[in-house]
Amino acid sequence: MPVKLEHLTTPADADWLDLEKIIAETAPTGLNPGSAAAGTDLRQWLSDDRWIMGARFNDRIIGAVLAERQGSVVTLSAAGVRKITQRRGVMHQLLHFIQRWAGEQNLTLQVNMNDCGLRAPLCNRGFSGDDDRLQYQPG
Repeated sequence: MPVKLEHLTTPADADWLDLEKIIAETAPTGLNPGSAAAGTDLRQWLSDDRWIMGARFNDRIIGAVLAERQGSVVTLSAAGVRKITQRRGVMHQLLHFIQRWAGEQNLTLQVNMNDCGLRAPLCNRGFSGDDDRLQYQPG
């Protein structure tokens, strides 16, 4: 299932519907802005330094990751994929495109580890670090 990376700073109405489906289908541990943003909803998450990285397929958002930039570090948090498209490589492709984008922009990616189940897949993609935080530095 080929997807393309899209940086969502002002999602369209259809995008909000897709994102709400992702939130509902991945609760409580998936695309939950409350876990990443101390209780805010997804619309309040967006700002100059915070956005949503979306995986788009056939004009629909089917996967998403919250991103927050501080200087040259982008912290990724709260991710989810639509239930109907899970187990089809959507998150794998999304991470691949995010890593490529980070390399092009000379940015470091960081993931604060609150879900131990993500450690092995992220380490397989070149992330490394301690128990609390993994980083990916392109190069």
